[in-house]
Amino acid sequence: MANSTVVCTDKTGTLTQNAMTVVAGSVGVHGKFVRQIDENVERSPVEKAGASDKKFRDDFAYDMKELNSVLNPAQKELFNAAIAINSTAFEDHDHATGELKFVGSKTETALLRFAKELNWPDYRRTRESADTVQMIPFSSERKAMGVVVKVGPDRWRLYVKGASEILTKLCTRHIAVGRESTRDSMDKYGRDEIETAMITELDEKNIQRTIIFYANQMLRTIALCYRDFEKWPPAGIDPGEEAPYSDLAQDMVLIGITGIEDPLRPGVRDAVAQCLKAGVAVKMCTGDNVLTARSIATQCGIYTAGGIIMEGPAFRRLNERELQEIVPRLQVREL
Repeated sequence: MANSTVVCTDKTGTLTQNAMTVVAGSVGVHGKFVRQIDENVERSPVEKAGASDKKFRDDFAYDMKELNSVLNPAQKELFNAAIAINSTAFEDHDHATGELKFVGSKTETALLRFAKELNWPDYRRTRESADTVQMIPFSSERKAMGVVVKVGPDRWRLYVKGASEILTKLCTRHIAVGRESTRDSMDKYGRDEIETAMITELDEKNIQRTIIFYANQMLRTIALCYRDFEKWPPAGIDPGEEAPYSDLAQDMVLIGITGIEDPLRPGVRDAVAQCLKAGVAVKMCTGDNVLTARSIATQCGIYTAGGIIMEGPAFRRLNERELQEIVPRLQVREL
C-alpha cells in the first residue's frame, strides 16, 4: 500500500455499521436530541439555526444520552411502551456469532435498540404485560401501524407509529418537555398523568421544519403518537367489532419524532482524515441512491467542496476525454 494514491471503499457495512439506528429526534415539539452531539452538531436544527431563529426560542438541544434526565418517569414509560408494545420485532441469538440481536423490520429494530441503549424497561416485559384489545397492522396505504391496550379501569390507549409527515398532521397536542424534567402529576386514581400542550400554528411550523431538516440529511423520520379513550369500544362501534383506524387516528398526542439511519463505524472520520493527510484520495462506490451516499460521504469527510458525485449510468456514458477530466474530482459514484 506504500505507493497507493487512491482508496475506493463501499458504504454499507464498511464505512457504516449496517444497522439502522436512531441518530437524532424531537421529543414533544421543543426537545431536540442528537446522538453524540459534540461530533454531530449539524444534526441539531437548534444548533444549525442558532440565535437567528427567534421564533423557536423554546427549542433546546441535548445529547441523546441525556434523554433520561429530560423526560420524567411517566414520559419515559409512555415513550418506551409506544416502542415496545406497538412492534413485532424481537431479540434473538445470531446463529453465526451467538450474539443477541434484534430481528424484524429495520425501523422497529432501530427503535427497540434505542430504548435498550437508554436502559428503559425490557421490551419483553413491557409487551407481555400489556392488555391488548386491538392490533392495527402496518399498511402501506396509511404508512402506519397501531395497537390499543387497556391501561386502567376506565382508560384505553392507542399507540401509533409511522410516517412523520402523515401522523403529525393527525395530532392536536404534544407531550410537554422543558430544559429540565417536568414534575409528575397524578390523576384521580393516583396514576402518573402525562402533561400535554396544544399544538399551535407555530408548533405546526416547528414540527414541519424539524421533519424537513432531518429529511434533508437523508434520515428516515418516524413519528410516535398516542390517544386515550375513556370507553371501549368507542361510541358507534359494536362490541366485538374492530374500530376503524380512521376513527381512532385523530386528535392524537405527539410523543416524538425519530430520525433513523445507518451510522458511521467508529474511527471512520479519523481514518479518512489520515488518508487525505498522507495524500491518498478516498472515493466511495455504493449501490445506494446518490442522496444517501452524499450524506454519508459528507459525514466521514470523503465528499468535499469541488468534489463530484455521479450516478453509475451517467458515469458509463462518459467518453475518454470526459473521464480524464471528471475522474480526478470524482468522490462518490453510485454503481
